[in-house]
Amino acid sequence: MKSRPLRLGCIALFATASLGLALSGTQGLLECLTARKVPFLVPSSGAAWASHATTYNARLQYKPAAILVPTTTQQISEGVVCAGQNGVPVQAKSGGHSYASFSTGGRDGILVVDLENLNSITLDRSTGIAGVGAGVRIGNLALGVYQQNRRALAHGTCPGVGVGGHFTHGGFGYASRAFGLAMDQIVALDVVLANGSFVRADERLNPDVYWVRAYLSLRPIAATQPNAVPGFNYYLRPR
Repeated sequence: MKSRPLRLGCIALFATASLGLALSGTQGLLECLTARKVPFLVPSSGAAWASHATTYNARLQYKPAAILVPTTTQQISEGVVCAGQNGVPVQAKSGGHSYASFSTGGRDGILVVDLENLNSITLDRSTGIAGVGAGVRIGNLALGVYQQNRRALAHGTCPGVGVGGHFTHGGFGYASRAFGLAMDQIVALDVVLANGSFVRADERLNPDVYWVRAYLSLRPIAATQPNAVPGFNYYLRPR
């Protein structure tokens, strides 16, 4: 039986912001987010802040300027614009399993875009392409595509890991000898650029954005990367 593609649609976030963060920058950021009605958390948010700000590696704890908790791409765009206007670096967070705490920026004063609410899995049975939010975990992804149309794709073995970092920085698993790395199955990205605009990127449409994502994936990982991935399109295979 010929395999059909499962396309992973990714939303990549490209932000250019100053590495330094002054108090005025943080205040301006919060005022901008409030004015644009973008949902966010700060230390005074209580238990919600502690839950989102605590890092996977307890030895490397950092304090973000704020944590964005968007439910739409538009809210991500608004947040990027606010960060850029106030010189605040941006870091996307999918599952948050970075040992170096890079998903929290790797230092204090970052605007973290927590993508946990972007957790949909939508499979187009006619094309074999699956649109997957970056808040999805590997275990949920595997179960979701199988339940929708008995599909599968190569991925790692830790079900709680988020698809964002896993699929954009490799992703080796039991099926990799047959199907390649997890990142090999990404066929399109939905990208929020530094100016807040939203574009689709693949091999033919905005290919410069599509391939720069692959280039960044192969480079040594560093904190405060210039991109974030809130959604994916994957190449799926029948089981």
